[in-house]
Amino acid sequence: MKKLVLGLAAVMMCVSLAGCGGKAVDINELASALSSDGKFAEQLTEVSSDIAEKRYMISDGEVEECVSYTGTPAVVDEITIFKTSDTESVKEKAEQHIETQKTTYTSYAPNEVSKLDDCVVETVGDYVIVCVSEDSSSVQSIIDQYTK
Repeated sequence: MKKLVLGLAAVMMCVSLAGCGGKAVDINELASALSSDGKFAEQLTEVSSDIAEKRYMISDGEVEECVSYTGTPAVVDEITIFKTSDTESVKEKAEQHIETQKTTYTSYAPNEVSKLDDCVVETVGDYVIVCVSEDSSSVQSIIDQYTK
């Protein structure tokens, strides 16, 4: 009886933990959809994952996969998606990145700050999604289509 209870407990734990990872997301496909269907002030350009990780102060090995698109320094528009096992830490760094951008753009291009105030910084399963655009609700709809 004791073995049966322990066995059932182990199975229940495995089943409950299997749901923690969430749905697998093709981050390149999502970023492409956001780039083409989202509302951005200008055409975004893909940047290397190394550059994106440096911009967000991400440590080596902290993310498994990353895709990032940014505009010119004149605008704050960007799409960055991280796949990571430590979503809490990466989301904190994403939020700090947004705060740094707000500080920088308050004096440089104050009209851009409202986009940062209304941006999407979201955790979905093993992913942290950051999107700064002119219309966060349309961006959120696109994210929902790919993650739910």
